[in-house]
Amino acid sequence: MYKDRGCGQVNLDNVDEVITIAGWVDSWRDHGSLLFLDLRDSSGIIQIVFDKSVNRENHDIASAVRNEWVIQVEGIVKKRIEGAENQNISTGFIEVNALKLNILNPSKTPPFEINNESVDETTRLKFRYLDLRSNKMQKNLRLRHEIVLEICNFLNDKDFVHIETPILIKSTPEGARDYVVPSRVHTGEYYALPQSPQQMKQMLMVSGFEKYFQIAKCFRDEDLRADRQPEHTQLDFEMSFVHQEDVLSNCENLYSHLTNKFLGKNIDTPFQRLKYEDSIEIYGTDKPDTRFDLKIHNLDKELSNTQFNVFNNAIKNNGTIRGFSIRKDEKMTRKFYDKLNDFVKENGGAGIIPISIEKKLNEITSEDIKSPIVKFLNVELVKNLFDFFGSDYNQVILISAGEKYNVLECLGKVRNKLAKEFNLVDKEKFNFLFVTDFPLFEFDYENNNWTAMHHVFSSPNQNTIKYLDKDPGKVIGNLFDLVCNGVELGSGSIRIHQKEIQEKVFSIIGYNNKQVKERFGTLLESFDYGAPPHGGMGLGIDRLVSTFLGEESIRDVISFPKTQSASDLLWGAPSIIDNEQKLELKIKNIENHEEGKN
Repeated sequence: MYKDRGCGQVNLDNVDEVITIAGWVDSWRDHGSLLFLDLRDSSGIIQIVFDKSVNRENHDIASAVRNEWVIQVEGIVKKRIEGAENQNISTGFIEVNALKLNILNPSKTPPFEINNESVDETTRLKFRYLDLRSNKMQKNLRLRHEIVLEICNFLNDKDFVHIETPILIKSTPEGARDYVVPSRVHTGEYYALPQSPQQMKQMLMVSGFEKYFQIAKCFRDEDLRADRQPEHTQLDFEMSFVHQEDVLSNCENLYSHLTNKFLGKNIDTPFQRLKYEDSIEIYGTDKPDTRFDLKIHNLDKELSNTQFNVFNNAIKNNGTIRGFSIRKDEKMTRKFYDKLNDFVKENGGAGIIPISIEKKLNEITSEDIKSPIVKFLNVELVKNLFDFFGSDYNQVILISAGEKYNVLECLGKVRNKLAKEFNLVDKEKFNFLFVTDFPLFEFDYENNNWTAMHHVFSSPNQNTIKYLDKDPGKVIGNLFDLVCNGVELGSGSIRIHQKEIQEKVFSIIGYNNKQVKERFGTLLESFDYGAPPHGGMGLGIDRLVSTFLGEESIRDVISFPKTQSASDLLWGAPSIIDNEQKLELKIKNIENHEEGKN
């Protein structure tokens, strides 16, 4: 090889040894007769010294070297002089006195400094191969590798079998649009890229493997955000002859193990179980961040007797009044509340109303009450309200009224916004929990039909299965999400394994017999041959790694990600294919067809 060890692997034990190293020039400093180069490779960084008085030729060659040039150096390891040590790096107590320098490849001046984290993301993604050289991306992708390896080892020890499933499959939409691939061999026909290996892993249970897992690529053509990509990687596992708690237990044992190994944190098991309805009522979301309090409370009773029409109309129209209490802060000026009110309105709410007091609760008069609706409030009502929250003059109560789920959703977003703004989040905590008991169906008012809350393969629980025929909205599914610090890390369910129940679910969401046969016929047929009870989860690897690292975007834990508009700036994808490819595939663009062009 061009080197006998990595740059970051040299230490005091190697003093006076002659070594050969190679890598990229991270920086250089010309001090006249002494020239210093910091050489970087995947193992770390080390300082190289070129002494003009010892070897003028080497010094002259080194003087021409610039950042990101690839070089090879042979030299003697020496201990740095006292006072010149760098305790911030592992090689900071030694340096290499160069004996020989070989330039392996020069470099153009990079478009940005490799370890400059202020570079805009567009530039980083366009030159991703350079961005991946940075300390941050090297660390992130190495952690990802180690986590995936640990997952595989953990599940292997639990008798799970790793099985790969196809990428080119039949289009069976499961909630998002499919990415499709035209077939050259079968003219006019298309493969689809899997949104998940859902049907295939269920068939593996029918096949008798009982415990399966896969680090699976999944593809979904949906609107993107910071924690979504057109293609993502998930840990997919499925188990036969299990109840819901068996699946949850396997998941929490794995994730508590990973958290302990990679973060040094002991996470108690079992994780908290929080029912979907309770999560919405308390936190305004089905992926709550429980690292801070600010729980939402129902104020219908406490505020039902005011003369304020917003409250009265909410109750009259089967809506609700909700709120939470938060500690006062000097930032809470009128301008602050105006902006907060605008934030609620931007998220579809009617607005938000603060109520605070200027004295201790037992001392207040009407003059001590501060609120935009103060004329509708009396001292007794305010005292009761603050007693209800256990609050006093150092707290503010924030209230919203209107349609129930709209109010809860808006307050959930306000809750998260204020926790971040006022540093209420303990970033050292990793609060895992399961949200369970989701409704099996939700009603799509725009299209006037029922849809599956998660997906069509989730089973109804035994207590509510009786409502399948007459009232689908009351059916609770054996559905569950894993949530950590306000991030949904994955979802799972106990699957339907009986053909007649699966067909009933298909009919409720409006699939006709032809659609069922075309999309799901093979799975249903397999149920005729002895399908065991089974369940499993799909857990996002990208989100897990970004949560462990505290990254806000999963793009920073993916080697070659897409932008939020699903573009690949490095490769220029998606792109137009040439006419020869179109002819082979026998396809034409619709806009070209309309213009009468080939």
